[in-house]
Amino acid sequence: MKKSIIIAVVALLIPQIALGWGRLGHRTIAEIAERNLTPKAKANIEKYTGGTPLWKYSLFVDEMRKHPDYKEALDGFHASIADCDCTSPQVVRDRYRDGKDGVTAMNNFREQLKNYKELPDSVVLFAIKCITHIVADFNCPSHVRYVDNANKCSFPAIYNGKKVDMHRWWDTWLIQSLHKNRTGKLDHKQYADYLNTLSKKEIKSITKGWAQEWFEASARDCRPTIYWIDDLKIEKIDQKFVDKAAPLAEYQMQKAGYQMAKALNTIFGK
Repeated sequence: MKKSIIIAVVALLIPQIALGWGRLGHRTIAEIAERNLTPKAKANIEKYTGGTPLWKYSLFVDEMRKHPDYKEALDGFHASIADCDCTSPQVVRDRYRDGKDGVTAMNNFREQLKNYKELPDSVVLFAIKCITHIVADFNCPSHVRYVDNANKCSFPAIYNGKKVDMHRWWDTWLIQSLHKNRTGKLDHKQYADYLNTLSKKEIKSITKGWAQEWFEASARDCRPTIYWIDDLKIEKIDQKFVDKAAPLAEYQMQKAGYQMAKALNTIFGK
Protein backbone atom coordinates (compact mmCIF):
# COMPACT_ATOMS: atom_id res chain seq x y z
CA MET A 1 0.00 0.00 0.00
CA LYS A 2 2.75 2.42 0.99
CA LYS A 3 4.66 1.64 -2.21
CA SER A 4 1.56 2.36 -4.31
CA ILE A 5 1.09 5.73 -2.61
CA ILE A 6 4.72 6.68 -3.26
CA ILE A 7 4.45 5.73 -6.94
CA ALA A 8 1.21 7.68 -7.28
CA VAL A 9 2.80 10.79 -5.76
CA VAL A 10 5.77 10.50 -8.10
CA ALA A 11 3.50 10.07 -11.11
CA LEU A 12 1.95 13.43 -10.33
CA LEU A 13 5.31 15.15 -10.00
CA ILE A 14 7.06 14.07 -13.19
CA PRO A 15 6.09 14.02 -16.87
CA GLN A 16 6.85 11.05 -19.08
CA ILE A 17 10.52 10.54 -19.82
CA ALA A 18 12.68 8.64 -22.30
CA LEU A 19 16.26 8.17 -23.31
CA GLY A 20 18.47 11.25 -23.78
CA TRP A 21 22.25 11.07 -23.59
CA GLY A 22 23.69 7.57 -23.59
CA ARG A 23 25.43 5.89 -20.67
CA LEU A 24 28.68 7.87 -20.94
CA GLY A 25 26.93 11.21 -21.32
CA HIS A 26 24.51 10.78 -18.43
CA ARG A 27 27.20 9.50 -16.07
CA THR A 28 29.61 12.27 -16.98
CA ILE A 29 26.99 14.98 -16.46
CA ALA A 30 26.00 13.58 -13.07
CA GLU A 31 29.67 13.37 -12.08
CA ILE A 32 30.16 17.05 -12.95
CA ALA A 33 27.07 17.90 -10.91
CA GLU A 34 28.30 16.02 -7.85
CA ARG A 35 31.66 17.78 -7.99
CA ASN A 36 29.85 21.12 -7.84
CA LEU A 37 27.49 20.46 -4.94
CA THR A 38 27.82 22.63 -1.88
CA PRO A 39 28.91 20.76 1.27
CA LYS A 40 25.47 21.25 2.83
CA ALA A 41 23.57 20.05 -0.24
CA LYS A 42 25.84 17.03 -0.57
CA ALA A 43 25.36 16.11 3.08
CA ASN A 44 21.56 16.43 2.84
CA ILE A 45 21.42 14.42 -0.37
CA GLU A 46 23.55 11.66 1.12
CA LYS A 47 20.99 11.22 3.90
CA TYR A 48 18.76 9.77 1.17
CA THR A 49 21.34 8.16 -1.11
CA GLY A 50 23.46 6.63 1.62
CA GLY A 51 26.53 8.02 -0.12
CA THR A 52 25.83 6.38 -3.47
CA PRO A 53 27.37 8.65 -6.14
CA LEU A 54 24.92 10.49 -8.36
CA TRP A 55 26.30 8.96 -11.55
CA LYS A 56 24.95 5.59 -10.44
CA TYR A 57 21.43 7.08 -10.51
CA SER A 58 21.80 8.91 -13.81
CA LEU A 59 20.33 6.06 -15.88
CA PHE A 60 17.63 5.05 -13.41
CA VAL A 61 14.85 6.64 -15.46
CA ASP A 62 15.90 4.83 -18.63
CA GLU A 63 16.34 1.53 -16.84
CA MET A 64 13.02 1.64 -14.98
CA ARG A 65 10.63 3.36 -17.36
CA LYS A 66 9.27 0.03 -18.66
CA HIS A 67 8.92 -1.50 -15.21
CA PRO A 68 5.23 -2.04 -14.33
CA ASP A 69 5.59 -0.19 -11.02
CA TYR A 70 7.00 2.94 -12.67
CA LYS A 71 5.65 2.84 -16.20
CA GLU A 72 2.89 5.36 -15.58
CA ALA A 73 5.34 7.91 -14.19
CA LEU A 74 8.31 7.26 -16.46
CA ASP A 75 7.18 5.70 -19.71
CA GLY A 76 6.94 7.76 -22.89
CA PHE A 77 9.11 9.94 -25.07
CA HIS A 78 10.88 12.66 -23.13
CA ALA A 79 11.60 16.03 -24.67
CA SER A 80 11.08 19.70 -23.99
CA ILE A 81 9.62 22.15 -26.49
CA ALA A 82 10.18 25.77 -27.49
CA ASP A 83 8.38 28.11 -29.86
CA CYS A 84 9.95 29.66 -32.94
CA ASP A 85 11.59 32.32 -30.79
CA CYS A 86 13.20 29.64 -28.60
CA THR A 87 11.06 30.47 -25.59
CA SER A 88 9.20 27.84 -23.60
CA PRO A 89 6.36 29.38 -21.58
CA GLN A 90 3.83 27.15 -19.84
CA VAL A 91 1.21 27.83 -22.52
CA VAL A 92 3.50 26.35 -25.20
CA ARG A 93 4.40 23.34 -23.06
CA ASP A 94 0.76 22.69 -22.25
CA ARG A 95 -0.42 23.05 -25.83
CA TYR A 96 2.23 20.94 -27.53
CA ARG A 97 3.35 18.54 -24.78
CA ASP A 98 0.34 18.49 -22.47
CA GLY A 99 2.71 19.62 -19.73
CA LYS A 100 4.79 16.45 -20.12
CA ASP A 101 8.28 17.88 -20.49
CA GLY A 102 11.48 18.42 -18.55
CA VAL A 103 10.84 22.05 -17.67
CA THR A 104 7.46 21.28 -16.13
CA ALA A 105 8.95 18.34 -14.26
CA MET A 106 11.66 20.49 -12.74
CA ASN A 107 9.13 23.15 -11.74
CA ASN A 108 7.02 20.48 -10.06
CA PHE A 109 9.98 19.01 -8.22
CA ARG A 110 11.12 22.38 -6.95
CA GLU A 111 7.67 23.13 -5.59
CA GLN A 112 7.05 19.71 -4.05
CA LEU A 113 10.51 19.45 -2.49
CA LYS A 114 10.30 22.77 -0.67
CA ASN A 115 9.40 20.71 2.38
CA TYR A 116 11.30 17.59 1.37
CA LYS A 117 12.12 16.69 4.97
CA GLU A 118 8.43 16.06 5.54
CA LEU A 119 8.12 13.68 2.57
CA PRO A 120 8.76 9.91 2.67
CA ASP A 121 12.42 9.13 2.09
CA SER A 122 11.52 7.00 -0.92
CA VAL A 123 9.81 9.93 -2.64
CA VAL A 124 12.79 12.21 -2.05
CA LEU A 125 15.25 9.61 -3.32
CA PHE A 126 13.12 9.05 -6.40
CA ALA A 127 13.16 12.78 -7.07
CA ILE A 128 16.95 12.90 -6.76
CA LYS A 129 17.26 10.05 -9.26
CA CYS A 130 14.95 11.81 -11.70
CA ILE A 131 16.64 15.21 -11.42
CA THR A 132 19.97 13.58 -12.29
CA HIS A 133 18.36 12.55 -15.58
CA ILE A 134 15.94 15.31 -16.55
CA VAL A 135 18.40 18.21 -16.56
CA ALA A 136 20.74 16.17 -18.74
CA ASP A 137 17.98 15.31 -21.19
CA PHE A 138 16.72 18.81 -21.91
CA ASN A 139 20.29 19.81 -22.73
CA CYS A 140 20.63 16.98 -25.28
CA PRO A 141 20.43 18.42 -28.84
CA SER A 142 18.22 15.61 -30.13
CA HIS A 143 15.72 16.17 -27.31
CA VAL A 144 15.09 19.84 -27.96
CA ARG A 145 11.79 20.20 -29.81
CA TYR A 146 10.39 23.23 -31.60
CA VAL A 147 6.77 23.92 -32.48
CA ASP A 148 7.79 24.24 -36.14
CA ASN A 149 10.24 21.32 -36.18
CA ALA A 150 10.04 18.02 -34.29
CA ASN A 151 13.86 17.64 -34.48
CA LYS A 152 13.64 13.92 -33.66
CA CYS A 153 16.65 13.11 -35.86
CA SER A 154 15.20 9.64 -36.43
CA PHE A 155 16.76 8.74 -39.76
CA PRO A 156 19.77 6.67 -40.82
CA ALA A 157 23.18 8.11 -41.60
CA ILE A 158 26.66 6.73 -42.20
CA TYR A 159 29.31 7.32 -39.55
CA ASN A 160 32.79 5.76 -39.65
CA GLY A 161 31.55 3.36 -42.28
CA LYS A 162 28.60 2.19 -40.18
CA LYS A 163 24.88 2.85 -40.56
CA VAL A 164 23.65 4.67 -37.45
CA ASP A 165 20.45 6.33 -36.33
CA MET A 166 21.02 10.09 -36.26
CA HIS A 167 19.25 10.42 -32.91
CA ARG A 168 21.54 7.84 -31.34
CA TRP A 169 24.52 9.51 -32.97
CA TRP A 170 23.84 12.70 -31.01
CA ASP A 171 23.07 10.81 -27.81
CA THR A 172 25.89 8.29 -27.82
CA TRP A 173 28.17 7.84 -30.83
CA LEU A 174 29.51 11.39 -31.03
CA ILE A 175 30.61 11.84 -27.43
CA GLN A 176 31.95 8.29 -27.17
CA SER A 177 34.12 8.92 -30.22
CA LEU A 178 35.33 12.27 -28.91
CA HIS A 179 36.31 10.97 -25.50
CA LYS A 180 37.77 7.68 -26.70
CA ASN A 181 39.92 9.46 -29.29
CA ARG A 182 41.42 11.58 -26.51
CA THR A 183 41.98 8.92 -23.87
CA GLY A 184 41.46 5.52 -25.43
CA LYS A 185 38.82 4.84 -22.79
CA LEU A 186 35.12 5.42 -22.08
CA ASP A 187 35.57 6.59 -18.49
CA HIS A 188 33.01 9.10 -17.24
CA LYS A 189 35.28 10.39 -14.48
CA GLN A 190 38.01 11.22 -16.96
CA TYR A 191 35.44 12.89 -19.18
CA ALA A 192 34.24 14.93 -16.22
CA ASP A 193 37.86 15.97 -15.57
CA TYR A 194 37.98 17.29 -19.13
CA LEU A 195 34.63 19.11 -19.06
CA ASN A 196 34.52 20.40 -15.48
CA THR A 197 36.65 23.40 -16.38
CA LEU A 198 34.37 26.42 -16.72
CA SER A 199 35.18 29.53 -14.70
CA LYS A 200 33.01 30.75 -11.83
CA LYS A 201 31.83 33.58 -14.06
CA GLU A 202 30.82 31.16 -16.84
CA ILE A 203 29.06 28.85 -14.38
CA LYS A 204 27.13 31.75 -12.88
CA SER A 205 25.99 32.80 -16.35
CA ILE A 206 24.77 29.38 -17.54
CA THR A 207 23.02 28.54 -14.24
CA LYS A 208 21.12 31.79 -13.91
CA GLY A 209 17.41 31.23 -13.36
CA TRP A 210 15.76 27.82 -13.33
CA ALA A 211 14.70 25.10 -15.74
CA GLN A 212 12.79 27.28 -18.20
CA GLU A 213 15.70 29.66 -18.65
CA TRP A 214 18.13 26.75 -18.97
CA PHE A 215 16.04 24.98 -21.57
CA GLU A 216 15.46 28.18 -23.54
CA ALA A 217 19.24 28.64 -23.70
CA SER A 218 19.50 25.09 -25.04
CA ALA A 219 16.81 25.83 -27.59
CA ARG A 220 18.75 28.85 -28.83
CA ASP A 221 22.07 27.02 -28.89
CA CYS A 222 20.65 23.92 -30.59
CA ARG A 223 18.42 25.66 -33.12
CA PRO A 224 21.10 25.67 -35.87
CA THR A 225 21.32 21.87 -35.69
CA ILE A 226 17.94 21.41 -37.34
CA TYR A 227 19.35 23.09 -40.44
CA TRP A 228 22.56 21.06 -40.29
CA ILE A 229 20.44 17.92 -40.08
CA ASP A 230 18.05 19.02 -42.84
CA ASP A 231 21.09 19.38 -45.08
CA LEU A 232 22.43 15.97 -44.02
CA LYS A 233 19.51 13.53 -44.15
CA ILE A 234 20.76 10.11 -45.29
CA GLU A 235 24.23 11.34 -46.21
CA LYS A 236 27.52 10.40 -44.61
CA ILE A 237 28.42 12.21 -41.39
CA ASP A 238 31.71 13.76 -42.45
CA GLN A 239 34.40 15.53 -40.44
CA LYS A 240 32.97 18.93 -41.29
CA PHE A 241 29.70 17.97 -39.61
CA VAL A 242 31.54 16.50 -36.60
CA ASP A 243 33.59 19.69 -36.22
CA LYS A 244 30.37 21.69 -35.90
CA ALA A 245 28.55 19.22 -33.69
CA ALA A 246 31.33 18.28 -31.25
CA PRO A 247 31.80 21.61 -29.43
CA LEU A 248 28.05 22.06 -29.15
CA ALA A 249 27.49 18.60 -27.68
CA GLU A 250 30.22 19.00 -25.09
CA TYR A 251 29.08 22.50 -24.16
CA GLN A 252 25.56 21.15 -23.64
CA MET A 253 27.02 18.49 -21.35
CA GLN A 254 28.87 21.14 -19.38
CA LYS A 255 25.73 23.23 -19.01
CA ALA A 256 23.75 20.19 -17.92
CA GLY A 257 26.27 19.29 -15.22
CA TYR A 258 26.43 22.75 -13.70
CA GLN A 259 22.68 23.28 -13.95
CA MET A 260 22.04 19.93 -12.29
CA ALA A 261 24.30 21.01 -9.44
CA LYS A 262 22.46 24.33 -9.21
CA ALA A 263 19.11 22.52 -9.01
CA LEU A 264 20.26 20.17 -6.28
CA ASN A 265 22.01 22.96 -4.36
CA THR A 266 18.85 25.07 -4.53
CA ILE A 267 16.64 22.29 -3.19
CA PHE A 268 18.95 20.59 -0.71
CA GLY A 269 21.40 23.34 0.22
CA LYS A 270 19.22 24.92 2.89
